[in-house]
Amino acid sequence: MPTVTVRREISLDQAAKSLQDQLGNRYHVTQHAGGAAPSLTVKHSALSWANVRLTGTGDATTFHVHGGGLIVNRLINEFGISRRVAGAIEDEFGASA
Repeated sequence: MPTVTVRREISLDQAAKSLQDQLGNRYHVTQHAGGAAPSLTVKHSALSWANVRLTGTGDATTFHVHGGGLIVNRLINEFGISRRVAGAIEDEFGASA
């Protein structure tokens, strides 16, 4: 599961808009504000999607990205779309070690 940490606070709205802009119209980004942590779903097709959970400390935001789907598809999505989404986050916001 790719994890990207950014050295500033990023809102769910900022993350969703930036990912949509980075990935283009072939992807659909959905926000989920309820629950324990805000999250996003990034879909490329019915079988290709990634889940992104955001956790923040006030001065940093960590994006936990993992592939969605059933057993075989989840494994494929871990190496496909989840890495693409993590790369888009790094390109847009930069990443810290």
